[in-house]
Amino acid sequence: MSWVPLVTVEEATSETKNIYDFLQNNWGFVPNYYQALGPYPQLLKDQVDMFTHVMFVERALTREIKEQIALVVSGINLSNYCLAAHLEILGRLGFDRAFARKLAMNFESAPVEPKVMALFKFVAKVSRQPADVVRQDFDTVREAGWSNEEITEGVLVASLYACANRFSAAIGLVADF
Repeated sequence: MSWVPLVTVEEATSETKNIYDFLQNNWGFVPNYYQALGPYPQLLKDQVDMFTHVMFVERALTREIKEQIALVVSGINLSNYCLAAHLEILGRLGFDRAFARKLAMNFESAPVEPKVMALFKFVAKVSRQPADVVRQDFDTVREAGWSNEEITEGVLVASLYACANRFSAAIGLVADF
């Protein structure tokens, strides 16, 4: 159980309920992550907007690649909550569970094309040693075939999940799916 009270759909104020309705309609459920923000409608809205715009709107990267990055980063950060969430999401997107588990536990053993592995290695460094990232790291990913926009979006996804991993761990969230 979470270390902070969760606001369920039944307990939500009208402002929070509207956001929960959006989540239910667009995501299929209201994750505990967002129920923990239920008492704070503006923070809840800000988080939902940010994650929705980054993860669900296809710009430079596909949703599938972004979900895989979320899983790689959550595995690096040992985020029980986010690992469970993104294993489930990748399953719903049609990915094999064994493949998803490799991404979560040892992404370098996952059977992905070299271009994708270059991006995963880069976001892994961003996750593990952000202060050590240098221009050559970025250039290596670009040389593997990724555009500046794709790399930037990948870094944004990795950064968002560093936040989500820490938030969920620090308030004791448990998986809700």
